[in-house]
Amino acid sequence: MTASALPVGLTVVAVLVTLVLTLVALRRLQVVRRLAPEVTREILHASMSAVALTFPWLFDADWPVLLLAVLGVGTMLAIRTVPTVRDALGGVLHVSDQPSVGDLCFPVAVCGLYLFVGDSPVLYTIPLLLLGVAGPLAALVGVRMGQTAYSTVEGPKSREGTAAFAVLAFLCVHVPLVLFTPAGRVEGLWIAAIAAALATIVEAVSWRGLDNLFLPLGTVAILMRLLTFPAPLLAGHAVVMLLLILLASSMRRETTVGGAGVFGAVLIGYLVWALGGTAWLLPPVLVYLLYTRVWPAAREADGLPHDPRRRPHTAHNVFSVSSVGVLWLLVSSALDLELLVPYALAWAVTFSFLGVDRMRVARPEWSVGQLAWRAAWRATLVGVGPVLLVVWLRVWAVRVAGEAEGGAPVPDRPILLTLAIVALALLATAASAAILARWKQRIDLDTTDFEGRVFRAGIVGPLSALGLLALLVP
Repeated sequence: MTASALPVGLTVVAVLVTLVLTLVALRRLQVVRRLAPEVTREILHASMSAVALTFPWLFDADWPVLLLAVLGVGTMLAIRTVPTVRDALGGVLHVSDQPSVGDLCFPVAVCGLYLFVGDSPVLYTIPLLLLGVAGPLAALVGVRMGQTAYSTVEGPKSREGTAAFAVLAFLCVHVPLVLFTPAGRVEGLWIAAIAAALATIVEAVSWRGLDNLFLPLGTVAILMRLLTFPAPLLAGHAVVMLLLILLASSMRRETTVGGAGVFGAVLIGYLVWALGGTAWLLPPVLVYLLYTRVWPAAREADGLPHDPRRRPHTAHNVFSVSSVGVLWLLVSSALDLELLVPYALAWAVTFSFLGVDRMRVARPEWSVGQLAWRAAWRATLVGVGPVLLVVWLRVWAVRVAGEAEGGAPVPDRPILLTLAIVALALLATAASAAILARWKQRIDLDTTDFEGRVFRAGIVGPLSALGLLALLVP
């Protein structure tokens, strides 16, 4: 790549003038041609993406793009806050009453892409194609042809628009990979399929315009990892992704997760499997499958399985429930430590919370002790049972084959470790159930929904950390 022959300062000014003229022209079209606000916004996304695509060929240093990002964010803030500018141009960007930071995220995302992969035209281009081609065209398909809707945090989206985004995302990834990289055709197909599925999920679960940040940066991270995989491993990732989608979709009638929350569950499941492996995937899958089944009376309180209106839990709920477990996984990956026990305890304590939340409604006559005991043994079985299975499979592998699969650590005293894990799990889950049962009403009345989630995570974190004591068992 070679930089533009124009002076850098003049090039920066030209980019800014292009942005402003585009805003003015779209506002004029909006008034004269009575274009729908959604149409002008998507045209702006496409135009800004097209301009950003030229940056690797316009600049050979980071500072002009950093400057453009700062000036771009400043321009968007001026449109929000300066009355004259807002009256003149605000209609192009802000088309609904929902608060959005998408206009602020876009220049930040472009700057991040340039800093991380500006020297790789393909990796830089693909995320911008998703923002500038797949996103706008899919949105227009949803507006014009959308017939069936599903719920998201910020209102309904059409299945037709989401399907269109998936197809367009596949093409935006596959075509550049096949034409401009050494990736083989088979590898290109698998990578495009996986990246398109993940991009579609991210686009569906994002809120307040954060897809303008999560989608491009997440796509780059995914592509950089997938491009190092051989075809058989890519096929395995695609199969796991498909199985998770089928599992989450088929269980919709049996859970309180609805709409885009199903996508959120798939995203968490895939990330857990990709970073940790099958052993780490078992606790969240079992929690998802069983949290409405092990307390039968709670199913009646939730209106399951036959009341389609009782699907109150969104992607926000899925992410908050998963947050502490995912944090343990990330710490384990970053420090290269075996933290499977505290990770499993996080899911067990979360499972205990889910039960207490429901049984407080379904069985209000139960005492705190009754709730704590019932929640403790159920949560221990579901959350920690898979870990014990993994421990004993490793022990069996050593005794039969002479070594553990993947070189995983094997305890010298598996029976002692099993007893320690069970004791810690019963203690953590019983304590969490008692805490929530005693203070649930006060939490629900005195906190917002977000504060309530933070409060629960603040309990899950320390109690799950009890699992670190299992590391002391040889």
